[in-house]
Amino acid sequence: MQSSSPELPISRRFFKVMVPGFHSKLTIPPAFFPKLKGDKSEKGIIIKGKDTWIVEINRSEKGIISFDKGWEEFVQNHDLRVGDFAVFEHLGNMSFSVTLLDSTGCDKKLLEKSEVVPSQEKKKKMKSGQSGIEKRKLEGDQPHYQCMKGSSEFTARIKEYNVRKRSPYMHIPTEFCQSNALFQNTTMTLTGPSGKSCPVSLRICNGGKTLYACITRGWHDFFSSNKLKVGDVCIFQLDRSKSDSNSIAIDVRVL
Repeated sequence: MQSSSPELPISRRFFKVMVPGFHSKLTIPPAFFPKLKGDKSEKGIIIKGKDTWIVEINRSEKGIISFDKGWEEFVQNHDLRVGDFAVFEHLGNMSFSVTLLDSTGCDKKLLEKSEVVPSQEKKKKMKSGQSGIEKRKLEGDQPHYQCMKGSSEFTARIKEYNVRKRSPYMHIPTEFCQSNALFQNTTMTLTGPSGKSCPVSLRICNGGKTLYACITRGWHDFFSSNKLKVGDVCIFQLDRSKSDSNSIAIDVRVL
């Protein structure tokens, strides 16, 4: 008589690969849930080196557990990007230590503390830059696109190829993609002045050292419903609160 194989104990560790939408929250693997059975904590602790981060624990109606509010700040301060890895070790209750690896599988090199911009200061700088953009339209001798490094928004002046009848598209600045970890094809939702939300496709092409990104499928529906025309100046702003692993949400304003 053949005996059944004994069940293996659940590991104290799990790892997550950063995919588009990871900025706002991170889901704990379902296979790890039994390890957390009975724990109803509303807050969790993430320990990285000597630093401790407090995050809110979200539990969906389907029982999915994820790191929520507070996770985005952890991501920003550790410069996490799509393709990076995070290896978590459960220390008990809702406490975890974490080891971060880059896309090559090596320890992630972090910025020195003096180089990390506090989130509130960063928001002030972004707000200041935004107000400067909103006060003016792009002149004819100015660049087609404007995007500050590290910003969650960019400004574009509509050109003829953006609104043509056949195969129109919208180019996305490399700086915007790099600042917001958009390094692979994904779905985006654009919401413009009309209030209509339009799903569009973001295509990423790597040409050697050059990153080329553009919005293709769905763009025609967006510019038509918002009556965009050549010369219009638009501000595209990433809305992290509405973005997830399935879609990136962007609000578009016309100056």
